[in-house]
Amino acid sequence: MTRYFRRPEIKIYKKFRLQDGDDGFFEKFGSLLRQKSQIDEGVLKTSLAPLEESSQDGDEEIYEKFSPLQGEKSQIDDSTGAEGSDTSPDGTSQFSQDPDFSNTFDTESEQASISEKDISTKVLDAAPVMNVTDLYEEILFEIYNNIGCENNEECTGTLVEFVQEAFKISNSTHLEISEAARQKEPPNVRLNVEIIKAENLLSKDSNGLSDPFVTLYLESNGSHRYNSSVKPATLNPIWEEHFSLPIADNARDEVLIVEVWDFDAAETVKEKVNKILDVKGVKGLSKLMKEIAVTASSGKHDNELIGRAAITLKSIPVSGLTVWYNLEKGGKTRSRGSLLVNLALSAEKNKNVAVQEHKNLLKLLLMHELETSQVANYWWSGKFSPNAELIRSQHAAQSGLTPFDCALSQWHAYSTIHETHKLNFTLFNSILDVVVPVINCMQTDSEDVKTFWDGVKRLLPSCFAVLRKLRAKNTSDKNIVRALNEVLDILKKIKDLEVPENVDIFPKSVYGWIHTNGTDETCNIDTAIIDAINTGAKEWLEHIVEGSRQTKTHETDEEKLQYIIKLIQLVRSDLQRAMEYFDKLFYHKIQLNYSAILYLFYDSKLAEICKSIIIDVCNNIKRLDVPDDQFEYLPNIDNVNMGTSLFEVYLILKRYVQLGESLCSEPLELASFYPWFERGVTHWLDISIIKALNRIQKAIDLDQLKAVDETVKYSSSAVDTLSIFYQIKIFWQQLDWPEVEGSYTFVAKIINDICRCCIFYAQKMSNRVENFALIGDNNKMFVLSQEWCIAINNMDYIRQSLPSFIKELGTDDIIKRLGEYRTNLEAERCASTITAVIENARDTERNQIVELIEIVARKMAPPIKRYLAEGAEVLAKDSNSMDQLMNYLEGSLTTLYETLNEVNFGRILDSIWSELAIIMYDLIQSNLDKRRPPAFFQNLNNTLQTMLDCFKMGNIEASDVKILSAIQSRLELYSLETADLIHQYYMDRLEYQKNQTSSQYGQLTIMANLTDSGLVLNILNARNLLAMDSNGTVDSFVKITFLPTIRFNDVSPLKTNVHNKNCFPLYDQEFRINLSEPQRTDKNSLILFSIKDKDLFGMSSQYIAESYISFADIEAAPGEQIMMNLSRPEYTDSDALRALEYRQGDKQAKDFVKKLKNRSFS
Repeated sequence: MTRYFRRPEIKIYKKFRLQDGDDGFFEKFGSLLRQKSQIDEGVLKTSLAPLEESSQDGDEEIYEKFSPLQGEKSQIDDSTGAEGSDTSPDGTSQFSQDPDFSNTFDTESEQASISEKDISTKVLDAAPVMNVTDLYEEILFEIYNNIGCENNEECTGTLVEFVQEAFKISNSTHLEISEAARQKEPPNVRLNVEIIKAENLLSKDSNGLSDPFVTLYLESNGSHRYNSSVKPATLNPIWEEHFSLPIADNARDEVLIVEVWDFDAAETVKEKVNKILDVKGVKGLSKLMKEIAVTASSGKHDNELIGRAAITLKSIPVSGLTVWYNLEKGGKTRSRGSLLVNLALSAEKNKNVAVQEHKNLLKLLLMHELETSQVANYWWSGKFSPNAELIRSQHAAQSGLTPFDCALSQWHAYSTIHETHKLNFTLFNSILDVVVPVINCMQTDSEDVKTFWDGVKRLLPSCFAVLRKLRAKNTSDKNIVRALNEVLDILKKIKDLEVPENVDIFPKSVYGWIHTNGTDETCNIDTAIIDAINTGAKEWLEHIVEGSRQTKTHETDEEKLQYIIKLIQLVRSDLQRAMEYFDKLFYHKIQLNYSAILYLFYDSKLAEICKSIIIDVCNNIKRLDVPDDQFEYLPNIDNVNMGTSLFEVYLILKRYVQLGESLCSEPLELASFYPWFERGVTHWLDISIIKALNRIQKAIDLDQLKAVDETVKYSSSAVDTLSIFYQIKIFWQQLDWPEVEGSYTFVAKIINDICRCCIFYAQKMSNRVENFALIGDNNKMFVLSQEWCIAINNMDYIRQSLPSFIKELGTDDIIKRLGEYRTNLEAERCASTITAVIENARDTERNQIVELIEIVARKMAPPIKRYLAEGAEVLAKDSNSMDQLMNYLEGSLTTLYETLNEVNFGRILDSIWSELAIIMYDLIQSNLDKRRPPAFFQNLNNTLQTMLDCFKMGNIEASDVKILSAIQSRLELYSLETADLIHQYYMDRLEYQKNQTSSQYGQLTIMANLTDSGLVLNILNARNLLAMDSNGTVDSFVKITFLPTIRFNDVSPLKTNVHNKNCFPLYDQEFRINLSEPQRTDKNSLILFSIKDKDLFGMSSQYIAESYISFADIEAAPGEQIMMNLSRPEYTDSDALRALEYRQGDKQAKDFVKKLKNRSFS
């Protein structure tokens, strides 16, 4: 039943494309608009992501025109290599040396050069008796008294020249200061030793382990020894203990002796015996026995040497070293384990002075480094030149500075220089790793804490500048991510610290961009980060707003909408960049949702910009004159704005809000954007109905009414019409109106418009095919063509597709949401309204289909009527016209069967049956009036049966089979001879008798049996006979007659004896009747039992009632009692009786009817 209901591929069946008629209106608002609205998040790529080769030129042009990120691709010379722009001379990761990048994050003035004249005031910290010459003299003194393996005359000369150049000291001054430095006494040097751990020591105890401790001393002073703690029962001890040994003579000639011993505690023999359970192996048992013997004999408990190492101090560099030493004992080659030791040389000096000197030294060395290397901002990451590094480390060593002291000095010095010449953030990050753990444990009022927070105040502005300038021009992609990564690490480490109450790290004079809401509330790192992000977004938005807006005085609506589209695309591009490259950094470093903060800022700004523009554009839309249901005219709207850009804005906003809902948990202002478009949606729906009607009309005009392919039975106009509906459905799905009442209003309009289009299609298609074939009179034969069938199929295809298409619009979900929003009763009313609209359209289409089918049936009726009439006249004769008419019927029905689908073929057969019934009733009545003989009706019946056989095609069954069966039954009656017709009447009486459940005339009981020679009949009794006499009784007897009389003319009627005055007579009388074989075997033979009342004088008998039995009934119950209800014949409107009445010229029929009337009315 549904073999043709499938959607084929839409093809071009004609040279003229249907889309050309309306410039592809539905395609633009369907598939093409959907594709255009689904802006992939990577379409508008920033320079952080490589531009795809397939990116659209239009999008690139927009971005190049309005994005300040244009031209960000770094240009790298082939000679520098792939890593040339990202690696500093020291091999560490750096930022680009591009001068534009160097100034990307600058918020202060350019670096100011510092001359020799004001070096002490600009660089050196204010301190008692501290100036450049004092620091210079101290550095020369340390060079001349250098400690560490690097000390040699050649190195000393080089260092002196370097220091003179770095300090910008004239020769005369240098000679004077150098002489003074040489006259000073050498510093007191100390050897700093850290015993870290040992591994794989030799076992000295019976349990397979040792109890090691370390002894260390200088070879020149062996009596002054230092011991570590004892680590019991281990071969891999960890000490991490520090020792400081004074060196009296030349440190380069000294040797440090480090010995590892096994501690042997004082124990009695008993205590040693108790250790026998801890003994490990035979060797351990031997050791225990030896110890017991020694203890028993002498009581000694000497420690045992495991091994030793001799370290010459001239091998220790100024920066110190940490190294593993193998333990030895005499000339033995056996492995005795190894010891990890940290060694460093230092001089004795006042720590505060040393720290101050180190800070100023770092500043001078760094300024010289920057001046000589000419590196760009953000390039230098802490790696000095070899000479500068040697001087720095020598000063740290001779000053006895700890790693924390050095790191804090660097923090102070580098942050100071950073204010005028930006350094690499990696440098500060690494310093913080050393400084923060110690600062966190200090009192907030200590000098070191103050120094640290002063450095923080100097560093933070550049950190926040990175957050604000992430979209800056000509920024190398990798450098942006690296800089942001380092900055977020710095901010994370700083924000975890407690800021002292007297420290303001966000002075208003520097941080004017921080949003304070007019309160004096102290800002913290977290709020400052958010303000920096929002400030950067604000600057970016102001930039693209200014770049995107047209400079015209009067903008058209289209230009306003294109402005919004560009604006949202650029903002979405910025969010895409944030999600793809920055979100992970912000979340993993400081647990901040960067893109969500950006979106919330953009949300309010875009809502303010877009709302007024969109409402103005929608208010400028003019209402259209939509055709009424009569479709008397279709207006021309070629010059009307189609609203494509408006709905492109809608779809872009919808996807933008969906992005925001996935990013933010807070309510969004733009989420309520859809009411701005209400008038625009109504306008488009008005356009769509007008365009749809015009396109349907064009599709029907161009339709050749041929099946689109062999698998279906409908033509191109049906496909084109459904494709229009499909594009409308795509538009509705893309619209995705969120508010439920508005959704119902719009979807109800869409459904109503689509239903009107279906009705319009049915009307226009019907009008077209009605002109294909006209029949002027009954002498012309109607030729049925495939176009009629295809047209019917088209209309039915549209009708059958309507419910499923409506369901695809999501009406069920809208009704459900409406019930949740309002009440179920209101939802049911709305659902009923939609259902009524759909059913009305389907009924109208069905009526149109039925009307077209009836036209076909009416056009086929004259040839069919002629065929039946002629067939009844000449069926038994040779007739050429008969063959022609049969060929016509076969051809027409074959066309219908092969072209129509099964549903419509069944419908047209029903219509033909209806026409045929009318024809047959007319033929029968007219020929009855003409007193046609039975042979005529026999021929007419045979002709009808021939036609019915011709109509039996496939599995189709007519719904009017009962009507045709009744017609055939009447024809069969009219074709019977009078005697057969009378017998048929008696058969009808038998059927009536069997259907009786009771009788007012009583019952008759018999028993009969057919034998080989005839019939044995027993009349047994009667019951409840109708009283015929005045005394309330009856004198009854039974008369037996065999029917039809012509068949039993040799059998005389039989009678029983009379039983007087008894309503319950017991006849009990047997009759044996001889019958021939033909008489016995005819099952339709009847026996008529007439019960009569004998009158007083025996002159006549009064009729009481009668009953019938057929030979078939007798044969079915041989020898059984059969009780029959008695009845009287009534003159009823039966078919057999009516046929007899029409035979006015037949004496037999006339006498029978007269007799029946008399008996009925007696």
